[in-house]
Amino acid sequence: MSHPGARLFALLLALCLILPSSARAFDAPAFQGDVLDEAGLLAEADRSALAERIKTLRDDDGVWAAVYVARSLQGDSIEAAAVATFEKWRLGQAGKDNGVLVLVAPAERRMRIEVGYGLEGVLTDLFCRRVVDELYQPAFRAEQYADGLMQGFDAMAKAVHGEEALPELAAPAAPAEPPFDGAAFLHRFLAGLAGNLAVPLVYFLARARGRARGRDKGLGSRTGDTQWLLLSFGFFGVFFGLFFAVFGFAFPSDPEVMVGLVGMNLFFATAFALPLAGNVRAWLSDSAYRRELARQRLLRIRKRSPLKRQIFGVWFDPAEVTTSRGGTRPEPRGSSSGSSFGSSSSSSSSGGGRSGGGGASGSW
Repeated sequence: MSHPGARLFALLLALCLILPSSARAFDAPAFQGDVLDEAGLLAEADRSALAERIKTLRDDDGVWAAVYVARSLQGDSIEAAAVATFEKWRLGQAGKDNGVLVLVAPAERRMRIEVGYGLEGVLTDLFCRRVVDELYQPAFRAEQYADGLMQGFDAMAKAVHGEEALPELAAPAAPAEPPFDGAAFLHRFLAGLAGNLAVPLVYFLARARGRARGRDKGLGSRTGDTQWLLLSFGFFGVFFGLFFAVFGFAFPSDPEVMVGLVGMNLFFATAFALPLAGNVRAWLSDSAYRRELARQRLLRIRKRSPLKRQIFGVWFDPAEVTTSRGGTRPEPRGSSSGSSFGSSSSSSSSGGGRSGGGGASGSW
């Protein structure tokens, strides 16, 4: 069973939450004529002129308008106060909903045009926004309230008749296109072309250096076709060079476009140049050249049949040959006659044990 004090506290808390929200609801006054000025903002002559203009708008154009200058919004929003006043005053004709309310709150420096359903197709939200921005605001800032309201009703009358109520908004000026920079265009194209042609150039220079030192023996199967190499990287140079030039001009403020294109160029160039890297190393380095010759010799031996190996006196099995830094050597063969230490070591290393994946790694 809950404590009586707890229930009383919950009731008081609910009342504290409900009462402020109900107090903030706008209490609209009763309808007292087409122009109601609670704040004393308009002079008597201005109120009379506005009432006459509203009557003409109602009789000639079928728009039942009213002006309400509120003393304050009573803590509510201008939108809620306008809806409450519009519904309480029941502006417009039944079935036509052709009412318009102009609510001005000078204390909060707020204003709103509330339109009935029947006029929303003519007095659109965009039109009302332009009336507020282009007519009401400049006039109200100059404290010419009656003139601003009068101009607004004139614009509404023109809009109902399908006339041009407000001057057309000037179209935003199109951004001026940057002048074509032919020099920058050519520089980007040549940079792309030269960057791609640098790959076959390095390849040919390395081959010339290797042949001058007598290192071309055994590498003929991997030198590649000169024409194919030039055509491939020449195509990359022209293709990506044009892309660099065109997209660099079209997107001068988006460097990520150029970064993406350069990344694509590097990817394709690397994919084509990677198979040639072994030859370049063999031509430029003595040790790499010896390793390449040993690799080529091993590949040739593995392709021989057992009969050819017997004829040419190849005494070792190519499957047991491993590549070392200086060439090839046969794996050490086990001996049937040896010390007890050697035989025990051989038997212990051939048990077929498997790692369980445990252990540890570290760094310093």
